[in-house]
Amino acid sequence: MGDQESQIHQLVENAEREQDRGSDLRRDALTKLIEIAHSSNSQLKCYAANHIRYFFNDFPDLEEDAINVVYDLCEDQDSRVRIEGYRAISSVSSVEHKWVKRNSDVLVQLLQSDEPEEVAVVKTALCDHLDMDPSVTLGVLCDQIIPPEYTIDEEEQQIRDRLRSLVIAFLKVDAAEAIIRKYTKTPGTDTENVLVCQLLTAIRRLETRDVEVIIKDLLLMMPCYKPGSARGMDLLHVLIDKARSSLNVKSNDLGSIKTIDFYISLAHFVAIQKRVASPVVLLRFYCTSLMGKPVLQRFSPEEQLVLAGRVVEALEACDEESRLRPQICSHEQFSFLRRQVVDGAPNLLEALHDTKLESSTMWDTLRALLLACKHRKEREDWVVPFNLATSISRFQAQAQQLGPGNNSDEIRVLIRSLTETSMSQASSSTTVDGDGLYERPAHLPARPQIGRPLLKRPDMSRPSHTSTSGTASNSRPAIQTRDPGSVALPKRSLSSGETVPQIKRAKTELTEERQLTPSLLSRMTMPIPGDAEKASRKRGGAGKKHVDDSSEPDKHPMSGYSIKGAAAHAERGEESRDPTPRTSSLLDRLNKSEGVDGAGNRKRHRGKA
Repeated sequence: MGDQESQIHQLVENAEREQDRGSDLRRDALTKLIEIAHSSNSQLKCYAANHIRYFFNDFPDLEEDAINVVYDLCEDQDSRVRIEGYRAISSVSSVEHKWVKRNSDVLVQLLQSDEPEEVAVVKTALCDHLDMDPSVTLGVLCDQIIPPEYTIDEEEQQIRDRLRSLVIAFLKVDAAEAIIRKYTKTPGTDTENVLVCQLLTAIRRLETRDVEVIIKDLLLMMPCYKPGSARGMDLLHVLIDKARSSLNVKSNDLGSIKTIDFYISLAHFVAIQKRVASPVVLLRFYCTSLMGKPVLQRFSPEEQLVLAGRVVEALEACDEESRLRPQICSHEQFSFLRRQVVDGAPNLLEALHDTKLESSTMWDTLRALLLACKHRKEREDWVVPFNLATSISRFQAQAQQLGPGNNSDEIRVLIRSLTETSMSQASSSTTVDGDGLYERPAHLPARPQIGRPLLKRPDMSRPSHTSTSGTASNSRPAIQTRDPGSVALPKRSLSSGETVPQIKRAKTELTEERQLTPSLLSRMTMPIPGDAEKASRKRGGAGKKHVDDSSEPDKHPMSGYSIKGAAAHAERGEESRDPTPRTSSLLDRLNKSEGVDGAGNRKRHRGKA
């Protein structure tokens, strides 16, 4: 030891024995220690690091210089000096707690050292700071875990990612026992609130990396995460929100699907395996967000099988909660959730069938779904829908070939009991009617009427009252007289030899015979024969047309009359021939045929001599 070193040692020892903490001797000692910390002598640097703490809090105006010297020692080229600097940080924080936060931040940065021996000293210093002020130190550690909200460059991002992993590893390995047994042992403390809130914030912002370690090795190890706790529900909601936000990203790439499955598996671990949260919330999420066919199809067949298994596990957990802890899941809640699972069962069964992976997991999942359907059928007076029965029946052939084990007998009985009634009803309701058409099943709603309404067909059962003449087959009488109580009859009836008229009439060419047909106006002026026998003549015999000679004055012209000509011809006809009634009543015709006179006496017909 040289003279300079001896003088420094003597000065510091005398200052330490000084009772007046604000004396000039103590100030001179602190000033000398700050000075030698910048020397090139490693031994003097180490001596300064070990003795600054004795005078640090006596002179507030020198605190900043003293702490900066300690930080410089932590970056010295000599490893021995750096190690003494790490220890000096802890010693300074122990005498003045206001420096705990700043010094903890420095120590966190020093975790990136490549020297294992130095890292061990840094971790010891961090544990010392946890003992000094656990809330502040844990807050500093968690700040390094939470990603920043602002954008940073790639290099800084890599540094932060590496530092985050180092901090999580420190909390998991070096500080976990102290956190569990000392700092969070009493529920509701400030230390617990800081750690839980900060880590939940980190989970919200982090991607999948490091999240599993935070949950399984840090949060769930704390005493506050007990079955049915509020802390567990907060964690489950965070995981469900992360899974739901990933589901809302319409992407089928492998990374997106892996992210969704990652958060779903963690939520299932929290609520079903650890039971630190209510399975009701998780099962409700499964029913509303995962059991739809479009969502299931985004996953691979193996992942669909896993999802179906998670649904039935959540249902079984809710069933257990409803029996043991009805305050968590009431019987009404469980019945409602079971209905939701059964309503979505066709999609899950289709996923199971399409996987083509016959394993014990698949058969256990199938059995659980069938039991849910059976219980709903027995307890709610529910009929298995046809689509669900069809999905269940697809497993019948596989179940018949299933060997012993895997509850094969029970599965076959369940399939038979759930499909027999529905399939028989469907087969009986889907019958063939007399026209060869399949009737719609009774459980389906009526089809809406599409297209034009059907046209009414004429009544074939009514007798024809249209009198026909030898002039045209479709001629009509000019005047028809009927009783007041009679019903209006169709203008045109069909004879027994005619077929049902079609809706559309085929176009016909204008033949010479059609040209000879009298016009409508001329037919109106024609006298109608009163003979009932001619009126009932079949239309088939009325097809023959008679062409009259238009040269005779009382005949009709071939081309028909004009309006004035028809009027004149009608006037001449009335003058030239006796007026005869156009129609006669049924009573007049009967009297005429039997020979009754006007007085009502029956006449006797005598034969000629």
